Amino acid sequence: MTGPALPPVLAADGLVAGHGDRVVVPALDLAIEAGTITALVGPNGSGKSTLLMTLARVLRARGGVVRLDDVPLGELGSTAIARRLGVLPQTPAAPAGARVREVVEQGRFPQRGAWAMLRRRDDGAIDRALALTGLGDLADRRLEALSGGERQRVWIAMTLAQETGVLLLDEPTTALDVRHQLDLMRLVERLRDEQGMTVVMVLHDLNQAARHADRLVAMREGRVRADGPPDAVLTPATLLDVFDLPAVVVDDPVTGRPMYVAR
Repeated sequence: MTGPALPPVLAADGLVAGHGDRVVVPALDLAIEAGTITALVGPNGSGKSTLLMTLARVLRARGGVVRLDDVPLGELGSTAIARRLGVLPQTPAAPAGARVREVVEQGRFPQRGAWAMLRRRDDGAIDRALALTGLGDLADRRLEALSGGERQRVWIAMTLAQETGVLLLDEPTTALDVRHQLDLMRLVERLRDEQGMTVVMVLHDLNQAARHADRLVAMREGRVRADGPPDAVLTPATLLDVFDLPAVVVDDPVTGRPMYVAR
Protein backbone atom coordinates (compact mmCIF):
# COMPACT_ATOMS: atom_id res chain seq x y z
CA MET A 1 0.00 0.00 0.00
CA THR A 2 1.47 3.33 -1.04
CA GLY A 3 1.24 6.49 1.02
CA PRO A 4 -0.08 9.85 -0.12
CA ALA A 5 1.78 11.52 -2.98
CA LEU A 6 4.36 14.05 -1.88
CA PRO A 7 3.86 17.64 -3.03
CA PRO A 8 6.18 18.80 -5.82
CA VAL A 9 9.40 20.40 -4.63
CA LEU A 10 8.74 23.40 -6.89
CA ALA A 11 5.44 24.39 -8.48
CA ALA A 12 3.78 27.24 -10.33
CA ASP A 13 0.00 27.72 -10.27
CA GLY A 14 -1.53 30.17 -12.73
CA LEU A 15 1.84 31.91 -13.05
CA VAL A 16 1.97 35.20 -14.95
CA ALA A 17 5.49 36.49 -15.63
CA GLY A 18 7.23 39.15 -17.71
CA HIS A 19 9.57 42.12 -17.96
CA GLY A 20 8.57 45.76 -17.49
CA ASP A 21 5.16 46.23 -19.09
CA ARG A 22 5.46 43.09 -21.22
CA VAL A 23 3.82 39.84 -20.17
CA VAL A 24 5.89 36.92 -21.49
CA VAL A 25 4.20 34.01 -19.70
CA PRO A 26 0.45 34.70 -19.62
CA ALA A 27 -0.70 31.81 -17.40
CA LEU A 28 1.19 28.63 -16.64
CA ASP A 29 0.96 25.62 -14.35
CA LEU A 30 4.05 23.52 -13.69
CA ALA A 31 5.01 21.00 -11.02
CA ILE A 32 8.59 19.76 -10.56
CA GLU A 33 9.10 16.45 -8.76
CA ALA A 34 12.01 16.03 -6.38
CA GLY A 35 15.09 14.22 -7.64
CA THR A 36 14.45 14.83 -11.33
CA ILE A 37 16.11 16.72 -14.20
CA THR A 38 13.76 18.94 -16.20
CA ALA A 39 14.87 20.76 -19.35
CA LEU A 40 12.96 23.82 -20.56
CA VAL A 41 13.27 24.02 -24.34
CA GLY A 42 11.81 26.24 -27.04
CA PRO A 43 12.72 28.92 -29.57
CA ASN A 44 14.22 32.27 -28.59
CA GLY A 45 11.63 34.46 -26.90
CA SER A 46 9.44 31.56 -25.85
CA GLY A 47 9.62 32.47 -22.16
CA LYS A 48 12.00 29.79 -20.89
CA SER A 49 14.40 32.08 -19.03
CA THR A 50 11.58 34.32 -17.82
CA LEU A 51 9.86 31.29 -16.34
CA LEU A 52 13.07 30.02 -14.72
CA MET A 53 13.93 33.40 -13.16
CA THR A 54 10.38 33.78 -11.85
CA LEU A 55 10.51 30.32 -10.28
CA ALA A 56 13.66 31.56 -8.50
CA ARG A 57 12.02 34.88 -7.54
CA VAL A 58 14.78 36.76 -9.35
CA LEU A 59 11.78 38.15 -11.24
CA ARG A 60 8.60 38.84 -9.30
CA ALA A 61 5.50 37.01 -10.48
CA ARG A 62 2.79 39.21 -11.99
CA GLY A 63 0.11 36.79 -10.96
CA GLY A 64 -0.41 33.29 -9.63
CA VAL A 65 1.87 31.67 -7.10
CA VAL A 66 5.17 29.79 -6.98
CA ARG A 67 5.64 27.24 -4.20
CA LEU A 68 8.92 25.85 -2.87
CA ASP A 69 8.41 22.73 -0.76
CA ASP A 70 4.70 23.61 -0.79
CA VAL A 71 5.33 27.07 0.73
CA PRO A 72 4.55 30.18 -1.37
CA LEU A 73 7.75 32.06 -2.23
CA GLY A 74 6.07 35.25 -1.03
CA GLU A 75 6.12 33.84 2.50
CA LEU A 76 9.87 33.14 2.42
CA GLY A 77 12.72 35.59 2.85
CA SER A 78 15.51 35.81 0.30
CA THR A 79 18.00 34.00 2.54
CA ALA A 80 15.56 31.16 3.23
CA ILE A 81 15.03 30.71 -0.51
CA ALA A 82 18.77 30.80 -1.23
CA ARG A 83 19.39 28.08 1.35
CA ARG A 84 17.02 25.76 -0.49
CA LEU A 85 17.32 26.83 -4.11
CA GLY A 86 20.44 27.69 -6.14
CA VAL A 87 20.17 29.66 -9.37
CA LEU A 88 22.62 30.35 -12.18
CA PRO A 89 21.45 33.25 -14.39
CA GLN A 90 22.68 33.88 -17.93
CA THR A 91 24.90 36.84 -17.05
CA PRO A 92 26.34 36.60 -13.50
CA ALA A 93 28.88 39.21 -12.41
CA ALA A 94 31.79 39.40 -9.97
CA PRO A 95 33.91 42.29 -8.61
CA ALA A 96 36.95 43.25 -10.68
CA GLY A 97 40.06 41.34 -9.65
CA ALA A 98 38.15 38.54 -7.91
CA ARG A 99 39.86 35.18 -7.81
CA VAL A 100 38.13 31.90 -8.59
CA ARG A 101 37.92 30.67 -5.00
CA GLU A 102 36.61 34.06 -3.82
CA VAL A 103 33.79 33.87 -6.37
CA VAL A 104 32.90 30.31 -5.39
CA GLU A 105 32.88 31.39 -1.72
CA GLN A 106 29.93 33.63 -2.51
CA GLY A 107 27.84 30.50 -2.77
CA ARG A 108 28.23 30.03 0.98
CA PHE A 109 26.73 33.42 1.92
CA PRO A 110 23.16 32.08 2.32
CA GLN A 111 24.44 29.38 4.68
CA ARG A 112 26.61 31.57 6.91
CA GLY A 113 25.82 35.24 6.18
CA ALA A 114 27.99 37.66 4.21
CA TRP A 115 30.02 38.78 7.24
CA ALA A 116 30.56 35.45 9.01
CA MET A 117 33.92 33.70 9.01
CA LEU A 118 34.36 30.66 6.79
CA ARG A 119 34.17 27.43 8.75
CA ARG A 120 35.44 23.94 8.02
CA ARG A 121 32.09 22.94 6.49
CA ASP A 122 32.21 25.97 4.18
CA ASP A 123 35.76 25.13 3.09
CA GLY A 124 34.66 21.57 2.37
CA ALA A 125 31.71 22.71 0.27
CA ILE A 126 33.92 25.09 -1.70
CA ASP A 127 36.57 22.43 -2.28
CA ARG A 128 33.95 19.94 -3.47
CA ALA A 129 32.43 22.47 -5.86
CA LEU A 130 35.86 23.29 -7.31
CA ALA A 131 36.69 19.61 -7.71
CA LEU A 132 33.34 18.73 -9.32
CA THR A 133 33.82 21.45 -11.94
CA GLY A 134 37.50 20.70 -12.56
CA LEU A 135 38.70 24.04 -11.20
CA GLY A 136 40.96 22.95 -8.36
CA ASP A 137 44.12 24.01 -10.18
CA LEU A 138 42.61 27.41 -11.07
CA ALA A 139 41.41 28.38 -7.59
CA ASP A 140 43.91 31.25 -7.24
CA ARG A 141 43.52 32.62 -10.77
CA ARG A 142 41.76 35.92 -11.37
CA LEU A 143 38.41 35.55 -13.10
CA GLU A 144 39.30 37.92 -15.95
CA ALA A 145 42.31 35.72 -16.83
CA LEU A 146 40.09 32.73 -17.61
CA SER A 147 38.49 31.68 -20.87
CA GLY A 148 34.75 32.04 -21.31
CA GLY A 149 34.22 28.34 -20.71
CA GLU A 150 36.34 28.40 -17.55
CA ARG A 151 34.39 31.37 -16.21
CA GLN A 152 31.14 29.52 -16.85
CA ARG A 153 32.43 26.61 -14.78
CA VAL A 154 33.28 29.07 -11.96
CA TRP A 155 29.66 30.25 -11.86
CA ILE A 156 28.45 26.68 -11.81
CA ALA A 157 30.85 25.93 -8.93
CA MET A 158 29.51 28.93 -7.01
CA THR A 159 25.98 27.59 -7.40
CA LEU A 160 27.04 24.10 -6.29
CA ALA A 161 28.76 25.54 -3.21
CA GLN A 162 25.35 26.63 -1.91
CA GLU A 163 24.58 22.94 -1.31
CA THR A 164 20.88 23.35 -1.99
CA GLY A 165 18.44 20.63 -2.93
CA VAL A 166 17.20 22.45 -6.02
CA LEU A 167 19.27 23.95 -8.85
CA LEU A 168 17.91 26.28 -11.54
CA LEU A 169 20.37 26.71 -14.41
CA ASP A 170 19.82 29.16 -17.27
CA GLU A 171 21.73 27.95 -20.34
CA PRO A 172 24.52 26.36 -18.26
CA THR A 173 26.40 25.01 -21.29
CA THR A 174 26.88 28.46 -22.84
CA ALA A 175 30.55 29.08 -23.73
CA LEU A 176 31.53 25.49 -22.92
CA ASP A 177 33.21 23.35 -25.57
CA VAL A 178 31.58 20.03 -26.41
CA ARG A 179 33.72 18.06 -23.94
CA HIS A 180 32.91 20.35 -21.03
CA GLN A 181 29.24 20.39 -22.03
CA LEU A 182 29.21 16.61 -21.71
CA ASP A 183 31.09 16.80 -18.40
CA LEU A 184 28.54 19.27 -17.06
CA MET A 185 25.55 17.16 -18.13
CA ARG A 186 27.10 14.09 -16.52
CA LEU A 187 27.71 16.12 -13.37
CA VAL A 188 24.03 17.10 -13.30
CA GLU A 189 23.09 13.42 -13.60
CA ARG A 190 25.43 12.53 -10.72
CA LEU A 191 23.92 15.24 -8.54
CA ARG A 192 20.49 13.72 -9.17
CA ASP A 193 21.57 10.12 -8.71
CA GLU A 194 23.97 10.49 -5.78
CA GLN A 195 22.49 13.45 -3.89
CA GLY A 196 18.84 13.37 -4.92
CA MET A 197 19.12 16.89 -6.31
CA THR A 198 16.35 18.45 -8.37
CA VAL A 199 17.53 20.34 -11.45
CA VAL A 200 15.59 22.60 -13.81
CA MET A 201 17.59 24.04 -16.69
CA VAL A 202 17.09 26.01 -19.88
CA LEU A 203 18.80 24.30 -22.81
CA HIS A 204 18.96 25.15 -26.51
CA ASP A 205 20.45 21.85 -27.67
CA LEU A 206 17.43 19.55 -28.01
CA ASN A 207 19.48 16.39 -28.46
CA GLN A 208 21.48 17.25 -25.35
CA ALA A 209 18.26 17.85 -23.42
CA ALA A 210 16.72 14.58 -24.58
CA ARG A 211 19.86 12.63 -23.72
CA HIS A 212 20.25 13.88 -20.15
CA ALA A 213 16.88 15.11 -18.84
CA ASP A 214 14.08 13.04 -17.35
CA ARG A 215 11.50 15.47 -18.66
CA LEU A 216 11.25 18.05 -21.43
CA VAL A 217 8.95 21.07 -21.21
CA ALA A 218 8.63 22.60 -24.69
CA MET A 219 7.47 26.22 -24.73
CA ARG A 220 6.34 28.64 -27.39
CA GLU A 221 4.96 32.16 -26.86
CA GLY A 222 4.98 31.71 -23.09
CA ARG A 223 2.87 28.56 -23.11
CA VAL A 224 3.70 24.89 -22.65
CA ARG A 225 3.13 23.09 -25.95
CA ALA A 226 4.45 19.67 -24.89
CA ASP A 227 5.50 18.19 -21.56
CA GLY A 228 6.75 14.73 -20.69
CA PRO A 229 9.60 12.27 -21.04
CA PRO A 230 11.94 12.84 -23.99
CA ASP A 231 10.41 10.16 -26.22
CA ALA A 232 6.98 11.77 -25.81
CA VAL A 233 8.15 15.33 -26.50
CA LEU A 234 10.95 15.04 -29.04
CA THR A 235 8.73 14.03 -31.94
CA PRO A 236 8.42 15.31 -35.54
CA ALA A 237 5.04 16.82 -34.69
CA THR A 238 6.37 18.75 -31.68
CA LEU A 239 9.46 19.95 -33.55
CA LEU A 240 7.23 21.33 -36.29
CA ASP A 241 4.73 22.85 -33.85
CA VAL A 242 7.26 24.44 -31.47
CA PHE A 243 10.21 25.23 -33.73
CA ASP A 244 8.69 25.22 -37.24
CA LEU A 245 11.35 22.60 -37.93
CA PRO A 246 10.75 19.65 -40.28
CA ALA A 247 12.79 16.78 -38.86
CA VAL A 248 13.00 13.06 -38.37
CA VAL A 249 13.56 11.47 -34.97
CA VAL A 250 15.78 8.42 -34.53
CA ASP A 251 17.21 6.52 -31.59
CA ASP A 252 20.54 7.72 -30.23
CA PRO A 253 22.91 4.81 -30.97
CA VAL A 254 24.61 5.20 -27.55
CA THR A 255 21.73 5.86 -25.16
CA GLY A 256 18.67 4.68 -27.10
CA ARG A 257 17.02 8.02 -26.36
CA PRO A 258 15.43 10.07 -29.14
CA MET A 259 17.49 12.48 -31.23
CA TYR A 260 16.38 14.63 -34.13
CA VAL A 261 17.88 15.20 -37.55
CA ALA A 262 16.61 18.23 -39.45
CA ARG A 263 15.30 17.61 -42.94
